[in-house]
Amino acid sequence: MIAPEFEVGIYDNIPYEDYAAIPAYRSHDLTAVIKCPYTWKFKKQVEQTPAMLEGRVQHTLFLEEHNFDKEFVVQPQIDRRTKAGKEDYETFLNTVGERTVISQDLYDTCLERKGVVQEFVPKPTDMVELTVCFMWHDQPFKARLDWYDNEYVWDLKTCVDASPRGFIRAVNNFNYHMQASLYIDACKAVNLKCEGFKFLAQEKKDPYPYAVYTLSDESIKYAQARNEQALEKILKCEAEKEYRPFGLYGEQVIESTDLY
Repeated sequence: MIAPEFEVGIYDNIPYEDYAAIPAYRSHDLTAVIKCPYTWKFKKQVEQTPAMLEGRVQHTLFLEEHNFDKEFVVQPQIDRRTKAGKEDYETFLNTVGERTVISQDLYDTCLERKGVVQEFVPKPTDMVELTVCFMWHDQPFKARLDWYDNEYVWDLKTCVDASPRGFIRAVNNFNYHMQASLYIDACKAVNLKCEGFKFLAQEKKDPYPYAVYTLSDESIKYAQARNEQALEKILKCEAEKEYRPFGLYGEQVIESTDLY
């Protein structure tokens, strides 16, 4: 399916590149601008880091394992110090095409993690990587849901600390609550049944402990207010063509009460 320019609706099987090209705001815009309008506006496209690659592999294996061979290829064990090994490696590279090369260790680790949370792997009746285009406060928005079980929106988060204390810290640091609230609003905007939002948080290191988290109704309302505040900031910045670092003016005074 070819991604629309922007049209309200629910879309399945849209490649991420097409989703990214849809001209609409997304959760990341809200969470980024509320921290720093300047960074949100002027940050250059981030090159893929090892952590980002690991996240891509993990999500593909967990959500769409049938697409793994289309996106990735595991590098075989080849000794490139020898002439024969160099030739074998060149032959291998000629088979890669547009796919991303990953190590056997990374593949094995991600597959092992998936095995630990196998009971949560989306069922055939669930929808994965679902794109929702919707209007929110008269502005075009888009959302890409990890998976939707016809009742709840789910999101897989690999993290350093999946304990309640650790994950709550991550929620605050990365504004995950704002993402959850917007995705709930997205579903409601297109009449998609949604009872709430759930996080499957799993630690990156062996033995890969995990926990499921959700947000209270009060937390969702708080996050919704934060989203509205962020959208107001976006529209104000764009109207005035001014994107001040951290939204600050002039010198900032550090009071004694700020010190510890």
